Amino acid sequence: MKRNISIIASLAIFSVTSVFAESNSIEEAFKNGKTSGDISVHYETWDNGSNKDYGFSTPSIGLKFETDTFNGFSAGVAFRGNTETSEENNGDYEETMAENGNVTEAYIQYENDIFAVKAGRQEMDLEWLSDYNDGVIAILKAIPYTTLTAGYTNRQAEITLDTHDKFHRFENKKGDDSAGFVIDGKIEPIKGLVFNPYFYTADDIADYYGLKTTFDNDLFGLTAHYAQTNEDNPKGLNDKDGDILNLEARLNVNDFNFMIGYIKTDSDGGIGSLDSLGDNIDQTEELTDAVYGIDAKTYYLKAAYTYKDLELSALYTHSKHDVSTKDVKDKELTLAASYNITKQLSAELIYTDANIDKNSDLNDGEDFNKFVANLTYSF
Repeated sequence: MKRNISIIASLAIFSVTSVFAESNSIEEAFKNGKTSGDISVHYETWDNGSNKDYGFSTPSIGLKFETDTFNGFSAGVAFRGNTETSEENNGDYEETMAENGNVTEAYIQYENDIFAVKAGRQEMDLEWLSDYNDGVIAILKAIPYTTLTAGYTNRQAEITLDTHDKFHRFENKKGDDSAGFVIDGKIEPIKGLVFNPYFYTADDIADYYGLKTTFDNDLFGLTAHYAQTNEDNPKGLNDKDGDILNLEARLNVNDFNFMIGYIKTDSDGGIGSLDSLGDNIDQTEELTDAVYGIDAKTYYLKAAYTYKDLELSALYTHSKHDVSTKDVKDKELTLAASYNITKQLSAELIYTDANIDKNSDLNDGEDFNKFVANLTYSF
């Protein structure tokens, strides 16, 4: 699972050195490089109740080239481009796809048996740092059963099949640009048990820290995760500190997977600024603001089934949170199916039905549903 990042998975961003053999020259490193990518089509449509419906379709292409390693060094560059083919209303496409093309990765990295460093534009995936970033990630591997990660980012963009943001800097509470820093440790004393303490800071936004503990084996998994912010309050602001608690249990039975979880946020500050650089806890399609809202108590249940190349899943989420001193209850059911038509061609269908409280700040208190279809050819 994406959110249960093991020590091995945390090193995946430096996978080039493990995929290729060492080259003997820079020219050979480029010659032995690897090109990969995908050609995809994305379609989505929303039924927003009495509000205006929404939808668009877009083809997308992603390309990436990675060199082989030479004396521990390697480099990579990647691009994703998309364009509008249809939209239900004028502006629907531009509302989500702010850009038609971007260089998503452009980095150089060095790795040996003791440490690894990756600098430049790259994809980052830590507890509260995600998406594509301009920055640096350094990993120390010399301590037994432990990896220590230090990270820096000053620009970020979410770029996927259904979203293409502009790269932007992080605006702090003074209205200036800030950078984000992270120190993240993963200790795995026995197989499957991972302790993950971390600390983040962004000037004039917040400091935040937490501890995530996970245990996974072939049959079941458990997660206990707590994080808290210390909010910066320049110019006389009075932002409340936030926190979050996530408890989760997982069960694997043959081709079935089950998950049940609980998320609780602070009664005054919600999660504060925890998600300023990204997040990995919320699994819903469209209830993020509810799950991370003030005094939110969220329960979720997921069931998944895999049969050969077919994967089916259902996720139900019930979130009770505070809006203008009123308790509101928002609910979401997401059904998903994916199928590998061939080794390289896959299709995905996602249907989300949201039952929104009339007093909620989501979608003006209106129920809505969303249908998504993706077709992807990878190479």
